[in-house]
Amino acid sequence: MKINAIRTEKEYDLALERVNAIFDAKPDTNESKELEELVTLIEKYEKTHYPIPEPNQDQ
Repeated sequence: MKINAIRTEKEYDLALERVNAIFDAKPDTNESKELEELVTLIEKYEKTHYPIPEPNQDQ
């Protein structure tokens, strides 16, 4: 599978579906490499589109 940057919500959803499908990939296989790449792209997309604010240090 050719992996590109995730730019849209649809691409994000498709990437999540693919991760779910190959989640139990055996180490050192094409699927495990694909899984690692997809997770990295998903994390990058989530950091931009679903940021988690830093906790308030005053409390």
